[in-house]
Amino acid sequence: MFPETQVHFDPFDVDQRLAEVGLTREPFDIAAAESLAAYRSCTPNHPVTFPATYAWAEGNRSLRDGLTVVDWARKNETNLPLVINASGTMAITVTSGDTDTGIREGFPCTRSPKGPRTVDLVMANQRRFDFMEETASIVESMKVPGRDTWLFLIYRDLVRGELRYELSRPNHMGEDRHVDGWIERIIFPPVPFDTNDLLRIGTDDGGQSPEITVEIKKVG
Repeated sequence: MFPETQVHFDPFDVDQRLAEVGLTREPFDIAAAESLAAYRSCTPNHPVTFPATYAWAEGNRSLRDGLTVVDWARKNETNLPLVINASGTMAITVTSGDTDTGIREGFPCTRSPKGPRTVDLVMANQRRFDFMEETASIVESMKVPGRDTWLFLIYRDLVRGELRYELSRPNHMGEDRHVDGWIERIIFPPVPFDTNDLLRIGTDDGGQSPEITVEIKKVG
């Protein structure tokens, strides 16, 4: 059983926690807005899966644009788009969340199942967290080497007419390969938007976040 998730919700607390890991709200606010703009730019004539995929791609592109100018670096690991801080201790990727995304009392999970690379990264988070918890009295003043991977979850709520998003550190995946457990959640204030032009595109599938693994076999 995992301990209770640490949730940062108050704006002052959010800003303080982000500052502790060398971040500010701005690149995340922009990435969420540009993800929504990408979805909004589509029409009913696009293939049905494209609007959500385009929103996912633009969210990752925007966050990388915003962070690589402050000494973060982009990296693709088995086609999983990451942006990594200069010390190599924190990595972030953008993905779609479900209806509980951005809700303080909620229990969010990723909207789509994840591939093997995400599984590996989440399990690495879990192992590091378990070690820190079990040996807290010993390692209180030391840094455990390794990298934590965070997910920037974005959800377009067409019922409430608001964009919700959070930066959260996962530690569990269900048997269906949806990420559904969190060590820590940093929740940003929701942003209202007009749903009329989105409804014309069709029912929002929540935003699928593709993770493609290409296996190359040697023939000989």
